[in-house]
Amino acid sequence: MMEIFIKNLLYASIVGSIEIMSIIVLKTTLLKRYTCAFNYYIWLAVIFKMITPFKIPIYIPEKISYIFQHSPNNVKTIIESGISLSESMKIKNNANIITANYPIENYFIILFYIWLIVSIILLSYHIISYIIFNNKIKHFIYDVPDSEIRNIYSKLLVEMNIKRKISLKLCWGISTPLGIGIFNSHILIPCVSYDNQELKYILKHELMHYKRHDMIYKILLLITVTVYWFNPLVYIMYKIVSNDCELSCDEAVLKKSNMKERKLYASTLINSLRLNKNNVIKQNLITGFNNNKNILKRRLENMLNLKIKQKGVIWGILITVIVVCSFISVNVLAEATKNNSTSAIENTKTQQQKITSDNYSDALQEYIKDNPTKFDKDNPTKILDDFMKENNLDHLTVDFTAPVNTD
Repeated sequence: MMEIFIKNLLYASIVGSIEIMSIIVLKTTLLKRYTCAFNYYIWLAVIFKMITPFKIPIYIPEKISYIFQHSPNNVKTIIESGISLSESMKIKNNANIITANYPIENYFIILFYIWLIVSIILLSYHIISYIIFNNKIKHFIYDVPDSEIRNIYSKLLVEMNIKRKISLKLCWGISTPLGIGIFNSHILIPCVSYDNQELKYILKHELMHYKRHDMIYKILLLITVTVYWFNPLVYIMYKIVSNDCELSCDEAVLKKSNMKERKLYASTLINSLRLNKNNVIKQNLITGFNNNKNILKRRLENMLNLKIKQKGVIWGILITVIVVCSFISVNVLAEATKNNSTSAIENTKTQQQKITSDNYSDALQEYIKDNPTKFDKDNPTKILDDFMKENNLDHLTVDFTAPVNTD
């Protein structure tokens, strides 16, 4: 079981690495013409594929299997292959003996426990650090006393059609706006001076993260990193996705905005960075308005770019279909075929028992009387071979011990 798990994990890691490198290359060429949202959500195909390495079995009707001439790989039909039951059992026993002698299984067990221990440590670290951060700042969170700020926030909730309860709070322990909480969500704003228009853009940006369920996206991404901690390309993907998250959020906020509004949004970002005092919060399970300064130039370029980009709907549908198909394992009547094979073996056993029972001699005697020319006294087993072939029992082995009466 552990060996199968590690093999599937390594296979999924290799496939995921190829997909990550392919998207990175495409982002420098083809994907530039598409929206930031498309570049952001395309990573979900890789994430879902990597965190679900198993496949869903689907069985198609027998008639369709005959049309496509498909034979399931996981079913070995002993009768059709012409291998006798005894021979197949010998092969199986020999294979088990050989496998048991191989020490490679021990290595897979060691690898499994190493992977499990490191994964648990990483997952525990992220969970504990989030709990500590949450407990630390909750002592500095207060209700917003300004009614004008509360009105702006309420209007944005209605404008963006957000019915989920997301509280707006002031926080003395931060210097940058951020969103926190998975179930009990809050938007925290620092105790700094923002004008109403700046505050509107900041709140709209944070609400957009919740509207698009970016927190769930971050959790899936964090699970991927935790599971594939040994793959360096996963960390590169994590960084790129985090950047794409902010770029696509800016794009969604500025949708249908003119150049004047875009410049005001850009100045809000710059002013927020100035007030941030270089206090970057290093926490994976939060969303921040200006938490990542490394992509400031790219964010400003995208804000002031009025060029219409393609949405990539067709590509999105195609990628979705490919990902869904990759989770499906077509087994053409695997269970039915297996049952048929088992039934055929049982029938073979029954036939063998019938031939070797007391009425075996009577059946053979009748056959000899009906075919006297086939009986050879020098080679009495020959007629037995013919008898078995005509009864579709040529793959069995039956000792010729019955007395033969040729009178």
